[in-house]
Amino acid sequence: MLSVQVNGYPLDKIGEFVQRDGVLFSRQGELQDLGIRVPDTLATGPDVLVRLSDLPGVVTRLDIPNQTLYVTAPNDRLVPAIVHVRDTAGLTGPIESGLGATLNYDVSGTSVAGVNAGTGAFDARLFSPWGGLSTDYLAFANGGPAGPGKNSAVRLESTYTYSDVATLRRYSAGDFITNGLAWNRAVRLGGLQITSDFSMRPNLITFPLPSIGGAVAVPSTVDLLVNGNQLLSRQIGAGPFEIPQLPVVTGDGTISMSVTNALGRPVVVTLPFYASATLLAPGLQTYSVQAGAVRQNFGVQSNSYDGLAATAAYRRGLTDWLTVEGSMEAAAGTIMAGGGAAMNLDNFAVLNFNVAGSKASTSTGSTGSGGPGVLLSAGLQRTGRVFSVGASATMASRNFRDIASLYGDQPPRLQLNASASVTLGRFGSIGVAYAELDRYAVPAPLQVYVPPGSVLNQSMSQTGGAFTTVGGLTFFQPAEKAQIASASYSTQIGSVSLYATAFHDFANKGVSGALFGLTIPLGPRSSATVSAGSGASGGYQSVQAVQSPVTIGDWGYQAFGSTGHPEHEFAQLQYKAPFALLQAGADRLDRQTTYQAEAQGAVSVIDGGVFASNSIYGSFALVATNGPKGVHVLQENRPVGTTDSAGRLLVPDLRAFDANQIAIDPTDVPIDSSIDVSTRAVRPQSLSGVVVNFGVTVSHGASLRLVDAAGAPIQVGSTARLLPKGALVSVGYDGEAYVLDLRQHNAVAVERLDGQRCRVAFDYKPVSGEIPRIGPLRCLEQSR
Repeated sequence: MLSVQVNGYPLDKIGEFVQRDGVLFSRQGELQDLGIRVPDTLATGPDVLVRLSDLPGVVTRLDIPNQTLYVTAPNDRLVPAIVHVRDTAGLTGPIESGLGATLNYDVSGTSVAGVNAGTGAFDARLFSPWGGLSTDYLAFANGGPAGPGKNSAVRLESTYTYSDVATLRRYSAGDFITNGLAWNRAVRLGGLQITSDFSMRPNLITFPLPSIGGAVAVPSTVDLLVNGNQLLSRQIGAGPFEIPQLPVVTGDGTISMSVTNALGRPVVVTLPFYASATLLAPGLQTYSVQAGAVRQNFGVQSNSYDGLAATAAYRRGLTDWLTVEGSMEAAAGTIMAGGGAAMNLDNFAVLNFNVAGSKASTSTGSTGSGGPGVLLSAGLQRTGRVFSVGASATMASRNFRDIASLYGDQPPRLQLNASASVTLGRFGSIGVAYAELDRYAVPAPLQVYVPPGSVLNQSMSQTGGAFTTVGGLTFFQPAEKAQIASASYSTQIGSVSLYATAFHDFANKGVSGALFGLTIPLGPRSSATVSAGSGASGGYQSVQAVQSPVTIGDWGYQAFGSTGHPEHEFAQLQYKAPFALLQAGADRLDRQTTYQAEAQGAVSVIDGGVFASNSIYGSFALVATNGPKGVHVLQENRPVGTTDSAGRLLVPDLRAFDANQIAIDPTDVPIDSSIDVSTRAVRPQSLSGVVVNFGVTVSHGASLRLVDAAGAPIQVGSTARLLPKGALVSVGYDGEAYVLDLRQHNAVAVERLDGQRCRVAFDYKPVSGEIPRIGPLRCLEQSR
């Protein structure tokens, strides 16, 4: 066992070595821990002995009297010291899920021109430690897809989901939207899906992070700055060092590292970086595989499936600057496959490109003649602190087919997108954009339900689209060509926000429009917006005032009015009750007034109780105190309510898989009760509920006043113990001792400072919310 010094500086570590015939050996793993690099030619296993004299470039000297090994080695033979900027510890605690159910609802009733109607959106969930089952419904009274005067209900999605945190893999059975690459077009399937899900590791950063390192000859101080903000200042020992995975925001930036040696001489190194979420860190991969029947008429019909299809997508980070990807799709008579990559171009921008080919046995509709087709896609993006620019282009041949094209959504012949923005500091920011879409004509309609003769029907007809009637329903076929250029400007003057935007459509009769406005905050939850603009139907002006209800008990409102064609006025009052968000208002559009009332909330069943709350969009917790009511509950140090008469409170909106801090105010716990902990971190499953029990228990304690046989208080520092096996407590001034876990009849043994022992017996009767004082109790002497 030897102390080790490397290049004249102690490591403050003890190494284990073996000496045979005057030759020193050590295990490979031991040398690595000491910071000495073992070449691959000598590395045969962490527990295999390595001869120190075989290490190239390494010279050792053994000082037996001082039990010290002196090592001299060049920097390339030493393992760099790793300096961590952020806490590298992962999330702790198990993923939890209770057993129960939740029903989210959003129901509203309307009245217009004497005709009453109602709609409702319902999201029902069953959750358990073994996964969750969810289903969504739309319900209509006196209207909806079935037509005026009829009641109907439409099922949206029904899915069973299981999330495997160990493998970051999610399994789904039922209805879902396919996952793919950026250039893939998603479709709805009813079947099976397996996909990677990084949301189960909220602390995982998926894109490559920059690293920096170097070597110092003497112990030094390292100061690191990212975009001018100090990230760390730390002492390091002599030798090589590395600072990996620097936490940075996406886009371009600059890393500055200053190394100050023991003599106070600084050396500054500056490096540019470019971080993008488009890339994956080296070795990280994402994938998705799904197969099933294609879902059609979503939102209109409950069970419309037609034809089997399967898709798969895969991405993997190969290096810090290169991520490769590929995907496949297959359906009856059609197969499509493609691949590409995303590249970091010398820390300046990210380039992505993809090539895909398809083969269809027969033509779809009247476009193309079947056979092979090709799709090309490319894009370039740079996000900077001052100037940002991006452009992308997608081109498809007439015969290119994917699953979406088989059901009426033909891929565009040409799709162009370009944008640029400049940040002007305190003078605001300017942005320009251009979008072009040129799609082959497709006879099959896109299935978006539009009521015949409605205002929406009339306005959509003016865009050059066409209507098609299928099965008694009318669907809209959008325009096939668009060329739109736009520009925007925004700035902040004090607390007032100003904005302006304008556009011109080169493809559809040269339509132009502009909008100018400003938003004025009226308080922490309220603001007013004034705007004016012009479009195809002429000029208009509007004013809007909004106050948002944020916490329980808040009132909110919305008021809106605009001139032009058509004139539009709207007013709504909101109240956030503990059990729901309640809204009521009136909407006047083109001399027709609609009255509306709405309620949004949730009902949950868990831990044998039924709880009403506001809508639960994610996970939730049921806080239980085992009885005490009126205890304040906090989520991430924010008050969220108090426990009810049963000592429980439902806390919505927890982050799935992440650590959520839930706490109770210990000062609200009755004085005769005790708690194990007042704060807990819980990690719930996705879309599930967990029970957070703080274990408040009645302590059954009392303050005893102990006196000796002469009536004098027992000396301070003596000890008392509740018999037979109670905890040992100290005796304070005036013979006071606080003893817990008392029963109706009790006995306490006391040991005085002089070693004498005595014993006292007494009866106890609990008083709710109070700590009884019992005594004076005469302690009778006991023999040793």
